[in-house]
Amino acid sequence: MLVPVQLPFSKTIYQTTDGHSITSDSAFLVKTISDRIVRKNIHLLELGSGNGIISIMLSHYHPVWKITGIEIQKQLVKLSKDNAKKSETSPIFIEADLRSLTSSHKYDLIISNPPYFPKDKGKISPIQERAISRHETLCNMLDILECVKRNLKKDGSAFILYPQNREYDIDDFAKKVDLKAMEKFVLDSEKNKKKIIVELVHA
Repeated sequence: MLVPVQLPFSKTIYQTTDGHSITSDSAFLVKTISDRIVRKNIHLLELGSGNGIISIMLSHYHPVWKITGIEIQKQLVKLSKDNAKKSETSPIFIEADLRSLTSSHKYDLIISNPPYFPKDKGKISPIQERAISRHETLCNMLDILECVKRNLKKDGSAFILYPQNREYDIDDFAKKVDLKAMEKFVLDSEKNKKKIIVELVHA
C-alpha cells in the first residue's frame, strides 16, 4: 500500500507502508548539502535511494545537477521513478548493489541515508522492506564507505547520515578505507534522537 508524502515545494510523492517512514532526516540531509555545495556542475550519486525523496528534493532545488540514485530493492526503484515523474524532477534511479558498484566515471558528490542499526542491535522487523531500510541486513557501514572510496572523485566529497551514537564507528571505518572526516553536522531530531551528517573526503 502507498501513502502520500507532501514535499515542501507543493508536489506529492508516495512511500510504502512496509518501508521506513520518511522523517526530518531527509530534509536535514538536503539542507546540509545545499548549504555546503555551491558548484553548479555536480554529478551526484545517492546510495540506497529508497522511494527517491532525497534525490528528488535535490533535483528540484538544483535542476542542473546530474543525480543518480541506486537502490537494491526492485519495487523501490520503480516507485522512485514514478515519484520523479510526479514531482517533475529529473534524477535517474537504477537497481544496483552498492557492495559491488564500481562506476565507469567518478562522482563529485556521494550521499547516503543508510540503515542505522547493526544486525545484532534491536529487533529486526519481519517485514523485509522495513528490515532492509533500518538494519544492516544487506550492507553495513564499511560497505557504504568502501563504495564511497571506489566511486568518489579525488576532489569530491561524501555526506553520510547516521545516529550520533555511531560517530566513532564512522571515524574508525573511514580510516580503514582511507577517507577522512572534514566536518560534522548534528540534528536534534524526533524524541531527542540526535543524528549526525559526516562530510568525508579522500585522505
